[in-house]
Amino acid sequence: MSGGLYSELEAFEAILRHGSFTAAARHLELTPGAVTRRLAALEARLGTKLLNRSTRRLSLTESGRHYYAQVAPALAQILAAGERVHDLSAQARGELRVSLPMNFGRLYVIPHVGEFLRRWPQIELDLQFDDRFVDLIGEGFDAAIRIGALDDSRLVARRIAQTRRILVAAPSYLQRRGAPAAPGALIEHDCLHYTLFRDAPTWEFQRDGEPLRVPVRGRLKANYGLPLVEAALRGEGILQTATFAVADELADGRLVEVLPDWSLLPIGIYAVYPSREYRPRKVEAFIDFLEQTIGQPAHWDRVVAGGG
Repeated sequence: MSGGLYSELEAFEAILRHGSFTAAARHLELTPGAVTRRLAALEARLGTKLLNRSTRRLSLTESGRHYYAQVAPALAQILAAGERVHDLSAQARGELRVSLPMNFGRLYVIPHVGEFLRRWPQIELDLQFDDRFVDLIGEGFDAAIRIGALDDSRLVARRIAQTRRILVAAPSYLQRRGAPAAPGALIEHDCLHYTLFRDAPTWEFQRDGEPLRVPVRGRLKANYGLPLVEAALRGEGILQTATFAVADELADGRLVEVLPDWSLLPIGIYAVYPSREYRPRKVEAFIDFLEQTIGQPAHWDRVVAGGG
């Protein structure tokens, strides 16, 4: 790859990763004008417009999306090769862009961020909170934390913890509607469904090794867990959730477990990253740190017990 094409692709990738020409220029230690010229040269080389520019935001054109999808893996390998050579004689460094689930990130990652930054003073963290499964490669993330099923075969996954799913409800709901005696009775209840568990409104139980799938219904579902927890606290239904999301509410009695003699499928908590051939030291440092902090069994034993 010629130096000109490489510098043009580097500028293109930096614009997408950092969201603006100014931020990309700061990252590349160039002027915004130089970044603009490199992108213009790449567009001229390809004979097509790659980015839509407005005063408020940048977005890929259709041609830009197709092109970036083609070159991103190769460009990532080239940039990683440079980092690999640098890593031979240097500690973890650089900007680390990580996607985190909103509740989990707020409750279990943010409290440890200060310690991580003290341990790795040359790493800059850019944390993006979003419950959707972002496209790590297409959106320029170095890593993500994902909870539950993993569908993207392009990513490398490393499980850092596991927690239980449970059913919970407010005492006021159970006083008003009664507690279900068996999973089949849930069909008569208002069930609050978290859509990003990536399964249908059918809850799967296990007892003595035997699976049982139970259809549920309810008038409220959401792709963000916190509003569902708040709805359960108001007595609006029975919620299937991860124990970490309601540990405090269970501990102080605002929510109680429903059908405690039945088990639901456990939830894996994974760190995922794009490269199968090379993991930059900054990514390795972050994942190792998560395993040392939130990944310890004793930590999750406390969460499962309701102690947070």
